[in-house]
Amino acid sequence: MSEVLINNILAIGFLSIWIITLICYQHIRNVWDGGSAVIIAYIIYAIFSILSLNDPLFSIAYNQLEVFPYIYLYVMMIIALTPLIIFHHKHTPNIQPENTRILGVISIIVLLSAILMLPEIMKDSSNMVDIISDPAAGKDAYMEKIEGVESSGNSIRNLPAIIFNSLTDISVFIFFYYLTLEKKNKFLILCLTIGILSNFVVAIIQGQRSGVALAIFTMIGGYMLFKQYLQPKIKKWFHFIGIVTAVLIAIPFTAITVSRFGEDSGQTGTIGGFINWYVGQGSLYFNNYGLNADGTRNGDRTANLIKRVIDSKTPKNFAERREKYHNLNIDDYFFTTFVGDFTIDYGPISAVVIFLVFNFLIISLTRTHKNTIKLHQLLLLYFVLCINLQGGMYLFSYSDIGGNLRIINYILLYTYLWYHKQLEGKFPNRIEIITQK
Repeated sequence: MSEVLINNILAIGFLSIWIITLICYQHIRNVWDGGSAVIIAYIIYAIFSILSLNDPLFSIAYNQLEVFPYIYLYVMMIIALTPLIIFHHKHTPNIQPENTRILGVISIIVLLSAILMLPEIMKDSSNMVDIISDPAAGKDAYMEKIEGVESSGNSIRNLPAIIFNSLTDISVFIFFYYLTLEKKNKFLILCLTIGILSNFVVAIIQGQRSGVALAIFTMIGGYMLFKQYLQPKIKKWFHFIGIVTAVLIAIPFTAITVSRFGEDSGQTGTIGGFINWYVGQGSLYFNNYGLNADGTRNGDRTANLIKRVIDSKTPKNFAERREKYHNLNIDDYFFTTFVGDFTIDYGPISAVVIFLVFNFLIISLTRTHKNTIKLHQLLLLYFVLCINLQGGMYLFSYSDIGGNLRIINYILLYTYLWYHKQLEGKFPNRIEIITQK
C-alpha cells in the first residue's frame, strides 16, 4: 500500500476510535457534560487531521504515520480523561455551598487587574480595527508580541497583566459557580464578565489565534462542567450569547488567519489549508515525533518555573529554549498535544508515570458522598477539563512561567477552599460568624 493510503487508514482509524469512545461515554450516562465536550473536540481535531493529511501542500509536512504512537496517544488521553469519566458516571446534582469571601476577593482582583491593563489595551486597541481592515495588521501585531516575548523572562514586567493572566481560568470557574447560586451577586459577576471579555480583547489585539482559541475552550469547558447545576433560563441565555459571541469572535479570528497566511502574507498555500493544518496538526506531529524527538527537554517547558528556581541556566523563554534544544526533531512552534509536551519533556515512560500518578491523585481527591460535590473538588475537575480541552489540539497550556503561575493559583485556591471546609466542619458556628460579618 502507498504511504498516502496507510496514513489515511490510520488517521481515519484514530477518528473512529474517538467516535466509538463518545458513544460508549454517553451510553454510561446520557448527560452531555465536560467530558463529552473533550471527546467531541478530539473528534473535530481528528477530522481536521485527515483534511490536513490530504492537503496538496501540507501533506508533505508529515512523515509516514505509525500505529503505536496513535495507541499511546489514545491511552494517555483516556488516562487524562479518567477523572471526568468517573465524575460523569456518578450522579452529583448538588454543589455543597461555599461560605467564604475569597471568591469575591479574587473577582475584584480580576477587575482591578483589567482596569490597570486599560492603558496598554487602549494603546493597542487600534489593532482590532486594523486586523479587520488591513490584511497585514494581524501578522504585524503577532510579530510585535513575539519580539516582546523573545526578550522576556529576565525581570517582572507589567505586574497587572501577570496577575490577570494567572487568574484567567480561575475567573471563568468562579463566574460559572456564581451563576449556579440562587442569590447571585451581580457586582461580582460583572467583575468577572469584564475580566473574561478583556482576555478575549487582549488576545485579539495581539494577533494571537491560540489565545483566542484557548479562551473559547475555557468558556466551553466551564459551561459544560457547570451546565447541570445551572437554571434552565440561564442555559437558554447562554445558548443565545454563545452563538452571538462565536460570530463576533469568528470575524477577527478569520482576519488574523488571513493576515498571517493569506495572499499578502508571503506564504504559499490556501487559507483553508492553513486552518486544517492549524487545527489538525497535533495528533499528526505527535505520531511523527512525540515518541521519537531525539532527546528530551528535561522539564524546561512544562515545569519551567520550578526548573528556574533549581537551575539558573534554565531557558527563560521559548526562544532560548528552542536554541538550547535545537537538536530535537520538533519544538513547541508545532503542536503535539499536551501529551506530546510531556513525552518530549520527560520521555514516553516517565510521561506515563506522571499521568498515572497525577490522575490517581485527582480521582482520590474528588470522591463524592451523598450526591454532593464540594467546590474544591469541582475545581480539580475543572483543572483536568482545561488541560484536556485546551491541550487536545494545542500543547500543555500550563507550561512556562505564565502557565506555571496559573497552576500555583489553582493549588492555592484549592488549599484555601479545602482548609476552609475542614474548619467549617469542626467549627460551623465560628465560620459562619467570620464569613458573614
